[in-house]
Amino acid sequence: MVIDDELADDEVVEFIKDVAKMQLYNVCFCGGEPLLRKELIYKCTKILKDNGTTYVSMVTNGFLIDKKTALNLKKSGMDNIQISLDGATSATHDKLRNKRGAFSRAINAIDTIKSVGFKNVDVAFCPTSFNIDEFESLHDLLSKMNIRELRVQPLMLLGRANHYIREIEPSDFQYRQLVKTIFDLTIKGKEPVIQWGDPIDHLIRFRTITKDCITFVSIKANGDIEVSPYLPIVVGNIRKHNFSEYWNAGLAHIWQMRIIQNIAKTIMSISDMNKRKNNLPIVWLEKDIYIDLIEDISRRE
Repeated sequence: MVIDDELADDEVVEFIKDVAKMQLYNVCFCGGEPLLRKELIYKCTKILKDNGTTYVSMVTNGFLIDKKTALNLKKSGMDNIQISLDGATSATHDKLRNKRGAFSRAINAIDTIKSVGFKNVDVAFCPTSFNIDEFESLHDLLSKMNIRELRVQPLMLLGRANHYIREIEPSDFQYRQLVKTIFDLTIKGKEPVIQWGDPIDHLIRFRTITKDCITFVSIKANGDIEVSPYLPIVVGNIRKHNFSEYWNAGLAHIWQMRIIQNIAKTIMSISDMNKRKNNLPIVWLEKDIYIDLIEDISRRE
């Protein structure tokens, strides 16, 4: 999705300087594609590492990574890079990415990143109806490339995926076969280690056993603070107040709010993600509910 109110470079830098003071455990640059603004990524990574952030990571499609970019990422202090690889062949990966040559660029990115000394290079795989049967072949390919971790999670029925469900959503039988394949590969103990990402897990865990202190917050390209990328609710914007001000105002306990818990309860499986529920906005397609943690809640008090 292209937006017309994306944070400018200086706004991003000020945000990074603010959160760097908090000495966070992990900051991840995701997208879209973060390397569209690579100079900004270098600068922000260095600020974070120079100020005590334990771990800085990035998720990328690898299309823009060459030797110079990889070296600059390494020099800035980047700890981990995850490359998206959605198939064992160019036919499947390029089809999902809708870009000819995307597969070869992703493979080249992995080789290039490893060649400059990155030890932590992981791969993410998104299963679709036309690539899910290639999973074992992909695992074999990554094993030969000495990749340590392969992350898999179900196809999110959000955004563009929601428009092409019939063409790309795996069947229940295909998912069962994938789970069996993952189990068999795990038993063999062959790298890469497979990590299954359950997108619903945090929607249950954050509103129950960890509601007293969250471990994850996402900042959107326009500065909105969202408690989950799968919920249509925003609790502030870093253009209005610094992130640290929101944190001090109670962001750590935001999942105690009844409205957030009630919205989260409407999603119990990935099949619930694209359904209209209680007149709530559809994530990524419609305007989110906006409640400012500092301004709106303080007025109520």
